[in-house]
Amino acid sequence: MTHHEGRHRRAALDVPHTLVKGALIGIANIIPGVSGGTFALILGIFDRMVAAIHSIGPRTAGAVLAAARGGPAGRLAPLRAEWRRIDGAFLALLASGALAAILAGAFAIEYLLARHHTPTLAFFIGLILPSLAIPWRMMDRRGVRLLAVLPGIALTVGLSLMFPGALDGSDHPLIAALSGALAVSAMILPGISGSYVLLVLGQYQNVIGKLTGLQRGLAEGRLDFPALFWLLMLAGGMVVGLLLFARLLHWLLARARSTTLAFLIGLLLGSLWVLWPFKEVDRGALVRDRHGEVKLEVRIATAPNRLPQDAREIAWAAGAFVLGLAGSAGMIRIGSTGDGSRDRDQTAGSG
Repeated sequence: MTHHEGRHRRAALDVPHTLVKGALIGIANIIPGVSGGTFALILGIFDRMVAAIHSIGPRTAGAVLAAARGGPAGRLAPLRAEWRRIDGAFLALLASGALAAILAGAFAIEYLLARHHTPTLAFFIGLILPSLAIPWRMMDRRGVRLLAVLPGIALTVGLSLMFPGALDGSDHPLIAALSGALAVSAMILPGISGSYVLLVLGQYQNVIGKLTGLQRGLAEGRLDFPALFWLLMLAGGMVVGLLLFARLLHWLLARARSTTLAFLIGLLLGSLWVLWPFKEVDRGALVRDRHGEVKLEVRIATAPNRLPQDAREIAWAAGAFVLGLAGSAGMIRIGSTGDGSRDRDQTAGSG
């Protein structure tokens, strides 16, 4: 009984940790050039997240349908068992934290990138650099497998060079679903930014505009049905893409773990090119929102890199970089507490 109570207390302590981790992943996923998968690696939940998503399948759908048919209370027992099997509580908390951060962070990111883009990007470089050690330590073999770093770098840098130009995006719901499926596949991978994929597809401005517009409308007591439907289609595409891609990634980690991790290291290294804080902002892509205003966060993400112009600019970037390093240390600490040891135990036995 004492052991059961202790385990219950540990599970309760996992709730705030997992919510915070989800929030950090959510914030990352709305910033072009920053990967939620990178934060999942830093926080020590990458393997567990992929394994949990991979476990969702026909068996899960069967348990949900059986419970939905009603009848004896005993029909809920398979659903409870399936919820435990897919690590449902962990996924639900992670998703809740991410969703809350995305809704709130859309406004914060607009402000930070509009007023302080250089230190903001430097801060994220400071967050990401220490995370290179995490997939490195996870590799059981190296040698020739490290060559997989090169295509990872090429993919990230190549994607960053694909400027979206003046793409306005499309409001068609099927385009929203397809964009969501492609973007969420990138969101899982450390170093590949799902929001940057949306940017290349010309849909990033649609997502941010509809998120902020929907919230402003609700604050005024009205519901923007077209925006809500479009976002629901985007979310539906993300669910499908998430389930399919997580299965592929889980398969790769199970059969070619070291090579896959080397490729992920390449993605991380390539992302540093995208996040270089000194940008020629005037040469960034002129992507406009539905009100005709240029989306500055998009322009910054697509702007060419340059050298710093003066000591003050360097000082601001250096200070933010150091803060990022400190933040990374804090996130790694968060990742090693709460359910961190459970993550390692679970993923060790998951294939």
